[in-house]
Amino acid sequence: MPDFTELGLSPDVVRAIAEMGFEEPSPVQQQTIPLLMQGRDVVVQALTGTGKTAAFGIPLVERAEATSRLPQAIVLAPTRELAVQVAEHVSRIGHYRHLRVMPIYGGQPMERQLRALRQGIQVVVATPGRLMDHMRRGTIDLRQVKTLILDEADEMLNMGFIEDVEFIMGHLPADHQTGLFSATMPEPILKLARKYMQSPEMLRLSRPRALTVPTIEQVYYEVPFRRRLDALSRVLDSLAPERTLVFCGTRRLVDEVTEALEGRGYLAEGLHGGLSQSAREQVLRRFREGRTELVVATDVAARGLDIPDVAVVVNYDLPQDPEAYIHRIGRAGRFGRAGLAVTFAAPWEVRELRVIERITGTRLRREEIPTAVEVAERERQILAERLLGTLTDGRWGPYRAIIEDLLDDHDPIDVAAAALSMAADQQKTRPATGGSKARRAAS
Repeated sequence: MPDFTELGLSPDVVRAIAEMGFEEPSPVQQQTIPLLMQGRDVVVQALTGTGKTAAFGIPLVERAEATSRLPQAIVLAPTRELAVQVAEHVSRIGHYRHLRVMPIYGGQPMERQLRALRQGIQVVVATPGRLMDHMRRGTIDLRQVKTLILDEADEMLNMGFIEDVEFIMGHLPADHQTGLFSATMPEPILKLARKYMQSPEMLRLSRPRALTVPTIEQVYYEVPFRRRLDALSRVLDSLAPERTLVFCGTRRLVDEVTEALEGRGYLAEGLHGGLSQSAREQVLRRFREGRTELVVATDVAARGLDIPDVAVVVNYDLPQDPEAYIHRIGRAGRFGRAGLAVTFAAPWEVRELRVIERITGTRLRREEIPTAVEVAERERQILAERLLGTLTDGRWGPYRAIIEDLLDDHDPIDVAAAALSMAADQQKTRPATGGSKARRAAS
């Protein structure tokens, strides 16, 4: 697989995406970027996510000119949440080209949008209704638009925006290129492509497949991105897995999550292409030996690795396509063992999980993030299990005399409870040696 430099990108864009943490092009990026760079029309069946957004965002940035004050690219998105997300992503890609990217959506003050348009915007990311408002008011000049992207075209169809989309497409310069991205390809979407696009290249990167390992239990938690670290901590503390592999889409996110987990007392290590080969081998060796119980990795870094006994795989962010999802969760429950795959999704990303279910032939069960009370109860269960194990193996023998002396003045239950409390408190004050807080406290 080529790296981004082999796709003919400018140094400014290569620098920006490197700082964003991308290691190599995903399949949708590898196939789509060259076509859009050539000015071709494309119809791409692929899921929403960082991979797809960069697939059209990189060519948009490369083809735009910062010297022009008029929009040269329009991205249509079905919701304001997606419009903001895409605008932020494209803005980061175009950082060193000094491009101005503006999200335009309903509910935002019109005057703020008018002021930004007067100052000059090169890329507009808009919901169809608000863009039509500007077109009818004459407050946006689309004469220099050379690229139109329809993001989540099937969702715009489902939300009743298809007539708005056709209105916009019919009022753009005749020589513009169009990129249509959709998770599914219903007939109205194909009809739209045939009517308004010029000999588009069809790329299907999400084909129906049922490749999921059947022994893996799959669940998801609906949680906004800003709350995912707390959610991850709660899940880890409630499950207390022996070995956990956490997947992130970029190396920057790997570093951020690893550092945050370490700050919370977990012995976590990151694994991505920015590490030297020797450093990566050391991380894996410690993980295999059980000295590290949490590894946070990118898809690229984890490719081809032989990591046995992974109990839980966590998708901290959504994978780029169903095949990547299968690859990630297949790390859990290998060699016939049962495993658990956990996926975090923002409310507006749940639809993408449904697409993954449909394409892979699997079912993800929704669960609620464990509460503090539930985590505390799980800690007590683990403590009781460890206590029963110690009673069975007989290691407590040398301490029996101490307890017998204390029983002259104290209740037996109070003595046992005090001993457990002391052991837990002492463990909490030591440097973390890996695993969840529940298991460290119970050690």
